[in-house]
Amino acid sequence: MSSNLRVAVDASVLAWGWSGIPKYVHRIVRELATRDDVEITLLANTRRWGFSGIEGVNEVVARRPGGGLWRNEFASRWLARERPDVFWAPAMVLPRRLAVPSVVTIHDLTPITMPQTKSVRGRLEFRTIRESARRAERLIAVSRWTASELERVVGVAETGVTVVPNGVDDQFSPGDRGAAHANVRARWGLEGPMVLAVGTLEPRKGLDVVFNAARVAGEAWQLVLAGALGDHGAAIAAAAATVPRCRRLGAVTDSELVDLYRAAEVVVAPSLVEGFGMVPLEAMACGTPAVIAAGSGALEDVSGPAALVVRDRNPTAWQTAIAAARDRHEELSRAGTALAAQYRWASAAASTLEVLQLAADPAASR
Repeated sequence: MSSNLRVAVDASVLAWGWSGIPKYVHRIVRELATRDDVEITLLANTRRWGFSGIEGVNEVVARRPGGGLWRNEFASRWLARERPDVFWAPAMVLPRRLAVPSVVTIHDLTPITMPQTKSVRGRLEFRTIRESARRAERLIAVSRWTASELERVVGVAETGVTVVPNGVDDQFSPGDRGAAHANVRARWGLEGPMVLAVGTLEPRKGLDVVFNAARVAGEAWQLVLAGALGDHGAAIAAAAATVPRCRRLGAVTDSELVDLYRAAEVVVAPSLVEGFGMVPLEAMACGTPAVIAAGSGALEDVSGPAALVVRDRNPTAWQTAIAAARDRHEELSRAGTALAAQYRWASAAASTLEVLQLAADPAASR
């Protein structure tokens, strides 16, 4: 190994849209790229140079029709030829043949445990998660719950997995709520008390229960959805259109999201499963109470100590919890900002680097 750790990263997700996993990859790589002892090369299934927008990294691009073909034809051959010290697969899937040690990050196992929530393309993209998890020299899970799922579903002992939680961007912080209200009014015409749900529209997000809660609430608040369409998202968008006073904004920028979080009375996360659950933490970092679903993977473990947890999936229970969160705004705001401050990308990147170094060291066992 050279004096610098040479890390190759499957960074295709950075070129194909913005959601939780691309944000995770971008933030970890951005932190690692500031170090003098790490050399990072981003490999991506795209023709677009500069796709990452991250200074201090090398980019290698090649377009192939499909992630599997790109990984198994292009990435595998590039790794065999260039021989970096370690290959990191932050989107959960490895090439079939690898000439170098590897690290895989597992965010959740819903492509295996909830295949009905994925499109055919999504199921094909992640069909080798089991094999990838078993073949990697080192595994990272973004939560203790995801680590336990790796043992239950894949058969990898929790003791063989390093838990590295996600972080929260510094821009998500308490701010001028009046200015945030003015900004969302000017940008989208949103007025009055707002309950916000953030994330890709897909069945796993469990939005049906808050659609019904909004109907129960009547004029008490309006439901606002921020996020792009995901697998089966068109059906969810159609359902949202039948909910009185529900606004769907589509994808938003991070600066717009800060305003939305600060302007919202409450942020809801009714997900069926989350491998981590970044949205409640981001909202709480902005001083906004979060209401989350119980029994939803890592959501309660990560955010539960400072959020209101709803045990029943019925609209009355959710409307009651939302009303309680509005009444307890100051108390929950203090607890939430304190909890969110514990999650930072610099810490996540440092822990990730330790795992990459262990995988690259032939003397270290898994």
